[in-house]
Amino acid sequence: MRNSSAASRWMAPACYPRWRRPRPSWPAPIPKKREKWIDQILQRPEWADHWAVKWGDLLRPNPSRVGVKPVLLMDTWIRQSFRDNKPWDQFVRELLTAQGSSHQDGRVAFLRDKREPIDAAAFVGQIFLGVRLECAKCHQHPSERWNQSDYYQLAAFFTQMKRKGQGISAPISGEPEYWWFAPGEASIPHPVTNEPLKPKAPAAEQVTISANQDPRTVLVDWMVRPENPLFARATVNRVWQALMGRGIVEPVDDFRASNPPSNAPLLDWLAQDFVAHKFDLKHLMRTIMRSHVYQLSSLPNETNLADTRNYSRAYRKRLPAEVLLDAVSEVTQTSETFTSTPAGTLAKQTWNHKLQSEFMDAFGRPNASAECPCERDAKPSVVQALHLMNSTRLQARLVDATGRVGKLATGTLAPESVVDELYLATFSRLPLPEEKAVAVKVIADAGAGDARKAAVEDVLWALLNSAEFVFNH
Repeated sequence: MRNSSAASRWMAPACYPRWRRPRPSWPAPIPKKREKWIDQILQRPEWADHWAVKWGDLLRPNPSRVGVKPVLLMDTWIRQSFRDNKPWDQFVRELLTAQGSSHQDGRVAFLRDKREPIDAAAFVGQIFLGVRLECAKCHQHPSERWNQSDYYQLAAFFTQMKRKGQGISAPISGEPEYWWFAPGEASIPHPVTNEPLKPKAPAAEQVTISANQDPRTVLVDWMVRPENPLFARATVNRVWQALMGRGIVEPVDDFRASNPPSNAPLLDWLAQDFVAHKFDLKHLMRTIMRSHVYQLSSLPNETNLADTRNYSRAYRKRLPAEVLLDAVSEVTQTSETFTSTPAGTLAKQTWNHKLQSEFMDAFGRPNASAECPCERDAKPSVVQALHLMNSTRLQARLVDATGRVGKLATGTLAPESVVDELYLATFSRLPLPEEKAVAVKVIADAGAGDARKAAVEDVLWALLNSAEFVFNH
């Protein structure tokens, strides 16, 4: 559980009376031990895989639509980008300005999937700018700023892309498709007036683009400008939501006048700091993780019991499917196997949603046939509870003679030490006295042999089925 008495206080819950709010320091110092722990997390190789899964949900196409090889190449590119801690502006520039063969460059899978300029426009607006421009495709909402011209002028940035080769109607193992920029005057007809619309970024001035200049580079130049009000804020909001359980703007991709942020000064400050540090995602995450608000306890009190918006406490959230499955493997000391992957592959290293896993499907992995961007439903369900209680695969892990239970059952450790190890492995803490008394009695009363093994299995089964294991709290 996070420490609610941390020293850093750069953001106070908005529900505090103004005179009781601690004076902010951005960011405030925290104990060196915790600072070291944060740095260790950010340097672990699993960090790259974890965030590759998060962004892969949003960027990876369906392999049945685009092809297996392009999706694998895209996943590889995403993961390597996170391993290198590639600046986010560079990541987006490389993705949106890609060209070449779909069987050589994973970034081309984006073009292969979002084949039409209007599809690319909706994707860029939602994922990288945080606005659902697709709503303006047919009409203008009376209370919002975006209209049809904004939508189609954003699409115009992608009208000069040409392609040849086998299209997306090909079999899964289809031939490559080639994409390239063709010089010319970029424009797209207005769907109502048929007036030719030239490329123009949302809320930006019209710019002149020469015939030999790729309009996509102009778009990215505008997106990553320090004064751009959308790009940095949208990225910061997504990272905040992933770490805190709720975005400062919620839903994370719905920035609009009628959906204001819960804490606009905080969002603006984080965005400015993100830009000032050259779009460094690790710096952004470190800043949030060092904050007082991130370290608050999830245990509510009488003043914040009903708060679901102002971050006066940590919001409990279910662990992502891949994280939870890897945790089960770690706790039971058994490995999971996935089709067409090397032995020992972690769940967070799987590269598409079609790799079979009943566990990950039950715990919210996106539907493999769905059109991305795929936001996950993080709410718990009866299906998840029933899966943990009745899964034959989980039972096989518990009874595995080479796993943790088998080793503890046949070892010489006293019941007290066995219980301590199970709690440390599962919860990263020692059991409370009353917890230990119950678990020790179960194992001690069983005696030895198969009965002891069954008792250890029962204790670990109960821990894996607990809310403390399933939820980040």
